[in-house]
Amino acid sequence: MKIANITGPEPIKAIVWLTKDRAKIIIPNVSAAITNALGASREEIVNQLRMRGGVNADELAVSLGVSKQCVRKHLDVLERDGYVQHIAERKERGRPAHVYRLTPKADTLFPKRYDLFAKAVLQQIGAVWGERGLNTVFCGCANEMIGRLGPQLKGLAFDARVVRLAELLDGEGYEAEVEKLEDGSYLLTEWNCPMTDVARDYRQVCERELEVYRELLCTQVFRESRIAVGASRCMYRVLRPEKQ
Repeated sequence: MKIANITGPEPIKAIVWLTKDRAKIIIPNVSAAITNALGASREEIVNQLRMRGGVNADELAVSLGVSKQCVRKHLDVLERDGYVQHIAERKERGRPAHVYRLTPKADTLFPKRYDLFAKAVLQQIGAVWGERGLNTVFCGCANEMIGRLGPQLKGLAFDARVVRLAELLDGEGYEAEVEKLEDGSYLLTEWNCPMTDVARDYRQVCERELEVYRELLCTQVFRESRIAVGASRCMYRVLRPEKQ
């Protein structure tokens, strides 16, 4: 079952898939984000590599005013964690020098305000295509999520299905967990909303999300709290189906 028939201009769908995926990564403060993830010393190295591109350890040591051994120690940790990679750069004389660069993973340490772009796109959709266009967009996103997660829940019994959905949501940044209650129902809790800023302005995000969970779990699901309106968590009550 689909939530709605998807009709409307193709360009809308193309834009929405982009913003839907990208809006999940929101880091408000670059310095705080890197410091929390790496520590102050490695933050300085990451910032140097971002500004200068490929740099060897000796150049980094001079720029930062620390020993080569200290820089290499931090570079080893950054490389182990997947934020930095090195290549051997041959010179006319002497041994090849190791040049260090940031990896694509390091890009997640820097600010990503795709929520602003998503809201700007949605505002334009509303202005040009009205409420019908917005509904088409949000229903399309819901159907995409059902199509993506549904196969991973196929064939599972109710309890396993709820647990597996929570695992999938957790992997998508919702910080989800489930608790089984005495009556056999579940509390599905999301401690993070990857699209909070969009959901504050467009309630359809939360409405479609609720319908997605009902469809995926094949049972009644009721929302008890929403981060978008000030709660500390999004919480859903998942009822056990009468017939299994």
